[in-house]
Amino acid sequence: MFSNDIGITIIVTTLLILLLVAVVVITIFVSNRRHVQQEVKIAQMLLDYEKDIRLVQEQVMTAVARELHDNIGQRLTFMNMQLEQQKQVNPVIAGPLQPINDMMVQTIDEVRMLGRSLNSDLIEKNGLVYTIGKEVERLQQLNKYEVHWDNDEHEPQLNKDQKVMVFRVFQEILNNLLKHAAAKNIYISLYGKSNFKMIVKDDGKGFEFDEIMSTAKGAGLKNILKRADLAKLACHIETATGKGTTFTFEQII
Repeated sequence: MFSNDIGITIIVTTLLILLLVAVVVITIFVSNRRHVQQEVKIAQMLLDYEKDIRLVQEQVMTAVARELHDNIGQRLTFMNMQLEQQKQVNPVIAGPLQPINDMMVQTIDEVRMLGRSLNSDLIEKNGLVYTIGKEVERLQQLNKYEVHWDNDEHEPQLNKDQKVMVFRVFQEILNNLLKHAAAKNIYISLYGKSNFKMIVKDDGKGFEFDEIMSTAKGAGLKNILKRADLAKLACHIETATGKGTTFTFEQII
């Protein structure tokens, strides 16, 4: 009888211990699941926040572009017309006014091109191939680099947000290139016949990727990578000191 009581006590105790362990395991599992769900929600909130910020930025840039076109561009055009009129009325001053006239025409063209590059509506209307082609023309006009432009004349099958993001990334790369690369040749390729692919390459001084990314100087690169991620594009950066830099962007299938 006593032996049976001990056996029952051991069995009950074991069951209680197993039940307690099960409760602890379930509690940990539920807690971890809630934690994971919370992290997912936070990540999604941050992603939505970044998209909202990008949208506001695009709206501001579009507003600036319209102001450049409708206000400043019109004023410059009117001033240029006045110059032309004065040259006709007073032929004697035509010569001295010609350099100013030439500068005015160049400024009008640059303001127009800047406005187009800021206006995301025009990116959707004209397409990515055309818009990047215009930026290539602007780059060629600097007469500082040999610019090699290649495309398959097929508009990439990307949505508006992706196209805007690709173009902003392209502008960021060019901005960094002009400031830091000290290149002689720039190679720009854009393909859209099958899957989207863009390559921007230079023969400049390059850099050590890990070293730059660990400092404040890597802010521009981080911004490029973040924008590519938001646009669901794979981004590969190949560079080394003295070996130039190559950016490759491809659509994630």
